[in-house]
Amino acid sequence: IRRLTVFWFPFSRSLLYRFLHTGVMSDVCVMEHPARIGILLDYSGGRLLFFNAERGLVLFAIKHKFTDAAHPTFALEKAGALTLRTGMELPEFVKHS
Repeated sequence: IRRLTVFWFPFSRSLLYRFLHTGVMSDVCVMEHPARIGILLDYSGGRLLFFNAERGLVLFAIKHKFTDAAHPTFALEKAGALTLRTGMELPEFVKHS
């Protein structure tokens, strides 16, 4: 089972999101805290996106040929609240990418 795990923690005035995939860590800094983060798994198209759901900005994307079950994961570094919503409509910016 391959997992993509996302961790976030404050870094000065920006926020640092840390993405881990197949042992490779990638850091992405953003200047504003997204209130909602979307996860889009296009299994047959071979892509996984984490995005700022309000602004339509992709935080991290990978291309991968999925052959087994995929388990995108989002984790908080510090204690906090995380609400999961499913069945949301696909954002416009994703439909055209």
